[in-house]
Amino acid sequence: MKEIRVTSKEAGQRLNKFLGRIMPEAGTGFLYKMLRKKNITLNEGKADGSEIVREGDVVKVFFSDETFAKMSGQASAPSAIGLMALHPVGEEQIVYEDDTLMAVYKPAGVLSQQDDSRAESLNEQVLQYLINRGDVTAESMRIFKPGICNRLDRNTAGIVWFAKTLQGAQGMATALRDRIPGKYYFALLMGNLEKEYDAHCYLTKNEETNTVKITNEPLSDKSEAVHTKVTLVIANRRVTLARIRLYTGKSHQIRSVCKYLGYPVLGDPKYTPEGTELTKLLSYFRAKYHVHGQQLFAYAYTFPETVPEGLSELAGETITGIVPDEFAEILLGEFPKEVSGKEDVDGYLEIPGPAGLPV
Repeated sequence: MKEIRVTSKEAGQRLNKFLGRIMPEAGTGFLYKMLRKKNITLNEGKADGSEIVREGDVVKVFFSDETFAKMSGQASAPSAIGLMALHPVGEEQIVYEDDTLMAVYKPAGVLSQQDDSRAESLNEQVLQYLINRGDVTAESMRIFKPGICNRLDRNTAGIVWFAKTLQGAQGMATALRDRIPGKYYFALLMGNLEKEYDAHCYLTKNEETNTVKITNEPLSDKSEAVHTKVTLVIANRRVTLARIRLYTGKSHQIRSVCKYLGYPVLGDPKYTPEGTELTKLLSYFRAKYHVHGQQLFAYAYTFPETVPEGLSELAGETITGIVPDEFAEILLGEFPKEVSGKEDVDGYLEIPGPAGLPV
């Protein structure tokens, strides 16, 4: 007989899902049969699999050691975890952490999650960090595999949320789906932005070119409504520092909307019109600051006082990230008097306080 006590990491899921993670080699039908025969019990009583397990609950599995090992995959599974990443995240990249979640800074050029290229991604880098720290083991991975909750485009830097527990994953998934936190980016836009834009548009993706187009009206049934607010912070005739409130989160949304408004993100190769004055302007920044990437990053999340279950530590909080070095260099070079008056560049990047549900 095996006795399994539910931990805080595993709580909040249905019993049948919990059993499926403990015994991945056992079929669903077999598990339901064992529940009916009381060969598997929950808190000494009969269960049907639909129950939500809570921290401290006790699941008893009346199998032989050999059968349990086979059903759980332990008979053939190694006791150690293989290498997930050669370059785990550094402590300086972790901008927030509690028992269930982490907010981690992703540099530009790093994938949020592995794609077909199998290149090392932030997801594996954070997982390797937790393995090295001893927070994740082969046994715990069979119950719940920690992972990222949101993604950023490869060439966009900024905050990515990482769930350490099932409750954290479920809570953040609900928060992001319902647009509960305020999501703020900063960008350096080419040209002199003169006013705030609260842009309600439609985004249509071209799969062949991996680009998107912004229009006032939908182009097809695949067009998606997007909402982006672009706020002027400071500008000169060459460049604008803009704070961007992202209400929807579609790939390339900010970059394509800013191009649509006439102020492309500085250094963005896909959304800077060629053969225009903006091309000449880009040459100036490349020569002076050696710009080699788009100047856009996800900087802050604001949480209201009421948050989904699993996010209690974030209620009423504002989580800010890291300003990329290249971005800070350009900002200080273009606005030396205004920005250098603060203790650092971060001190200049102000955002509104915690927001409620979006309008």
